[in-house]
Amino acid sequence: MALRILLIEDDPTLARTLKSLLEKLGFEVLISFDGKRGYELATTEEFDLILLDFLLPSMDGESLLKSLRQAGVNTPVLVLTVVSDVSKKVDLLSIGADDYLTKPFHLEELLARIKALIRRSYKKSSDLLKAGPVLVDTSKKKVYVNDREVMLTASEYSILEYLLLNRGKFVSRDEILLKALSSRSQPESNSVEVLISRLRKKLGIRDFIKSARGFGYIVE
Repeated sequence: MALRILLIEDDPTLARTLKSLLEKLGFEVLISFDGKRGYELATTEEFDLILLDFLLPSMDGESLLKSLRQAGVNTPVLVLTVVSDVSKKVDLLSIGADDYLTKPFHLEELLARIKALIRRSYKKSSDLLKAGPVLVDTSKKKVYVNDREVMLTASEYSILEYLLLNRGKFVSRDEILLKALSSRSQPESNSVEVLISRLRKKLGIRDFIKSARGFGYIVE
């Protein structure tokens, strides 16, 4: 399943350019050209990230952001702004923005910010994750199988933690790369398949991590 981004941007050229570039990287991107429509989409559909232009027709970015947070929408929001005033940027963070990027920007920096925000939003809410005989202590980055500690590499650990955080649902190879391994510029292997294979062997539990072609991997 592709990661979903809501892009709220009133510049059609910029919006369509960003949509095309991000879709080539594997994201699903939905565009809104005005604030009110953006608010409707953000409050009725599920997104992994919102890219929000600061200057919008019908409802400006600041008002939209405040309304989203008041409505209980906790989706990470990255504000795109031409405003260079530091105090205004601080105000954006104080009313609920997770990050901001000043226009014009490089695509590489935008992508790095997107990955960081998505990964941050999926961090654990508990120090202990358990599935069957597997116990993960996320505060100490330790893994146990039937009370026996299993030594994993950093990338193997990140994948296992992410699978447990999403227990019961399939996660794709691209999702693992973006959400579980995004903070690692050079994982121990470029192949998610290789990492999963090594992880299965180290855990030593038959069918603990299941896979299905076209769906990805799952811990039930």
